[in-house]
Amino acid sequence: MFQYGGLRPDNVLEYFSQSPFWDSSSNNAVLKMQTQFNDLQHSFYDLKNMVGIEFSVTHQEPPSLFIITKFRRTSPTRAVPLAVYYIADGNAYEAPTLYSIISTRMLSSIKRVEEAFDVARKHAEFHPSVGYTWKETADQKRARQEALKDIQ
Repeated sequence: MFQYGGLRPDNVLEYFSQSPFWDSSSNNAVLKMQTQFNDLQHSFYDLKNMVGIEFSVTHQEPPSLFIITKFRRTSPTRAVPLAVYYIADGNAYEAPTLYSIISTRMLSSIKRVEEAFDVARKHAEFHPSVGYTWKETADQKRARQEALKDIQ
C-alpha cells in the first residue's frame, strides 16, 4: 500500500483485511467477493442491509491514523460495536476494552493497598486486655515520650 501512495480512506479497509484481526466471513469480505468482477465494487450501501459482522472506518486522520470498528449488524438501523482497532503509522493494533483498562488499574491499586496492609500488620500487636497497639523500637518509644513532654 505504501508504494501506491500510502494509506487513504479509500484503501484502508483493504489494507486492514491483510491483518490478523480481519474476519474473512464478515459482510465486507462477502460483499467484496460478490462484487469483485463488476462495477459495484465501490458500492457500500448494500453493507447496511446485510446482517452479520461488519468493519467500518469510524475515524480518520490520514495518512497516519485510522480507527476501524467491528460491528454486529442486526438490522439496517442497529449495529452493536464489538471491538475497535486502529492503524497508526501503517501498523494495525487492537484497542483495549474499557473493562480491561479499568480492571488492570483496579488490580494494581488493590495490590498496593494489600502491600500497605501487610506492612501495617507487621507493626501491630494484639493483647486481649489492651487491644491493638503498634510495636515500637526503643528509639521510637523514646522519641514519642519526648514529643509528649514537649507538648505538655
